[in-house]
Amino acid sequence: MSDPWLKFYPTDWRSDPALRMCSMAARGLWIEMIALMHEAVPYGHLLVAGRSPTDAQLAVLVGAPSDQIPELLGELDAAGVFSRTREGVIYSRKMTRTAKRTAIARKNGKKGGNPSLSKDRDNPPSDNPPDKGGDKTQKPEARSQIREDANASLSLAADHQPIDEVAEAVLAYRAAAERQGWPIPQRLDQTRRRAISARIKESGGPEGWRIAIEKAAASPFLGAARPFAGFGIDWIAKAANFKKIMEGNYDDRKSSQQNRQSAADDRFGRIADAAIRNRAPSRPDFGFG
Repeated sequence: MSDPWLKFYPTDWRSDPALRMCSMAARGLWIEMIALMHEAVPYGHLLVAGRSPTDAQLAVLVGAPSDQIPELLGELDAAGVFSRTREGVIYSRKMTRTAKRTAIARKNGKKGGNPSLSKDRDNPPSDNPPDKGGDKTQKPEARSQIREDANASLSLAADHQPIDEVAEAVLAYRAAAERQGWPIPQRLDQTRRRAISARIKESGGPEGWRIAIEKAAASPFLGAARPFAGFGIDWIAKAANFKKIMEGNYDDRKSSQQNRQSAADDRFGRIADAAIRNRAPSRPDFGFG
């Protein structure tokens, strides 16, 4: 049975980069999930009575509308806040590691403490050990060790792991999807991750992916809400479709033609003005009949 309390550090929670990229509603769902995982067996897994709750069941447990749960879970998943087992069970990386450390500490405690601190188990050291030639000077702690110790008890958010390029790409798409009314992804599985990663590399980095999303949003065809069946992040991540977007196949051609005509008119106007300024002056009329 788990303890009736758990360690929680508000400063770490508020400074976690993954959570800060999520909405307040998604962060609220995550803290409710942490409370459920604290009571679960195994510890740190989103299980109720040994079973993974459905979205509808999770909505009842956390007191949220059921239609919001899939989108909020997708937001947390895209940001890398939680992980999943092979069976698809959501779990907190931090909580599972904490459980393992606690189990090891309890096991060592039953044997008299950390075995690495006492080599002679049969003859434990006495309260007054003999002098072995004086005390040795204690080495100061290295800065890296101090920093590691300071971070040993982090928040239960996302373990302060940096957001990878694929997660950032999904967030960029989600931002555009919310504006345009596109389908919003709920999972970031390996197939989707590989496809997005390939497009990022082909376009020269995350900026290339963002340009493709902006071009799709500005397109009169793709920019509409759900332009056609099957459109979404997976459609954009397909190599052939991504290439067409980057090459301008879905750009606003009417606007481009208007811009070209406007530029041509400007050039013609400049040429005409220059011709008027540079023409030869007319001969004066001296009045000879």
